[in-house]
Amino acid sequence: MSLSSKILGLNFSDTIAAIATASGQAGISVIRISGPQSVIIADKIFTGKHKPSRAKPNTLHFGKIIDPSTKKILDEVIVAIFKSPNSYTGEDMIEISCHGSDYVASEIQKLITKLGARLAEPGEFTKRRVFNGKMDITQAEAILDLVSAKTEKTCHLAIEQLQGKLTGYIQNLTKDLSAMLAQMENLLEFEENQMQSRQEFIKITSQIKKIIENIETTVNKNQEIKFLKNGVYCVIVGKPNVGKSSLFNRLVQTDKAIVTNIPGTTRDSIEHSIIINGITFHLIDTAGLKIINKPRGAGKIEAMGIEKSRNWLQSADFILAIFDNSHTFTKQDNLVYDVVKNRPHLLVLNKIDLKPKFRSKLLNHHKTCKVSAKYNQGISKLKSVMANYYAKKISTSSNNYLALNTRHTETLSQVNKLLNQAVTDKYLDVSIMHLRNAIDLLGTITNPVSNEQIFDSIFAQFCIGK
Repeated sequence: MSLSSKILGLNFSDTIAAIATASGQAGISVIRISGPQSVIIADKIFTGKHKPSRAKPNTLHFGKIIDPSTKKILDEVIVAIFKSPNSYTGEDMIEISCHGSDYVASEIQKLITKLGARLAEPGEFTKRRVFNGKMDITQAEAILDLVSAKTEKTCHLAIEQLQGKLTGYIQNLTKDLSAMLAQMENLLEFEENQMQSRQEFIKITSQIKKIIENIETTVNKNQEIKFLKNGVYCVIVGKPNVGKSSLFNRLVQTDKAIVTNIPGTTRDSIEHSIIINGITFHLIDTAGLKIINKPRGAGKIEAMGIEKSRNWLQSADFILAIFDNSHTFTKQDNLVYDVVKNRPHLLVLNKIDLKPKFRSKLLNHHKTCKVSAKYNQGISKLKSVMANYYAKKISTSSNNYLALNTRHTETLSQVNKLLNQAVTDKYLDVSIMHLRNAIDLLGTITNPVSNEQIFDSIFAQFCIGK
């Protein structure tokens, strides 16, 4: 279904242009033009064997880009020609592949805009694709996921959604609920036989309850393995000088954190992302946790670092709690244990290369990993344990997984509230109203035609040229 250009805030009489490739030296740069004047503009600036207006659609042509006012050659290029409706946007489109120079691409873009095109807004090429009915909004969101995918699994999920997996799920739910709505409305015709109507109503509500369970399972499953898309925010905590920064450097395989023998070296949090067995871990090295009374001067700075560490702990998905295997268990260690014991965590005993002195009955019932960050001992096993913790969650849920984002899950949860009202209300006409509202709300996942804010928030995340 195509959408209103007024709702999308677009003017389709405009021809838009933008550089579609990232800045910096590269093999090629690509400039896109889309809209009613795209082929006319290409005719004015491209010299080759065929003029774009006379060329066959979906063909490539070698030639030169020449400024018609100065006759200056800007570059030798390959021009791709697409005619409506068989293009990415559904409009006439031209894609110019020039040499990978920011200056050259910028000069070609300036020439195109001088001849009548305007600079595209972020995501406007894809926005026009949605308007022209070539994809729905969930597929546009999948493009964002695909562009940001860092692992094979997240890439696969994005492609599934781009191919319409979520769209199909929503369509099937809508079809089933619409059939139940028709059955309910039909019951209004036979209200004189209250007993029969009641029995039929119970049958319909039992079917709706199954859909409620289906939606709940889908949303919960998404929560279980959200780490595929978003990664795992993993905070490293421990008392000062326990080896947090050394372990952080080993995990990220670079010296990002300063490592010294001076306790409390880390005053602020340091972040870095790594991928272990297809799962992204966003590691955060934090200031050492300890008790500070009435901090002054440098002590106040340290206290601020500790406060930031506590803030990270509140939002963390997973915690690596580090203890010094060469020292006895202290009050500071107990402080660390208290803040992590009720959260998803892994206990790590560092400095196993030194004589062991660490003893604590508190840790007897917890899985621990023993490492020497200094000598790179046990690091591979630690990584495997971290990855396996989430791999088990993902493997049990990913077969029928839908790549839902916050907008999708919140809408589905609201749909379920309406469906629950439909099955519990004692008045048939009120139940029908709730069911109809649920179907309408469900449709906004793929076609939110009445909410311009949704479009703006989604396409604001796109880069210019996409």
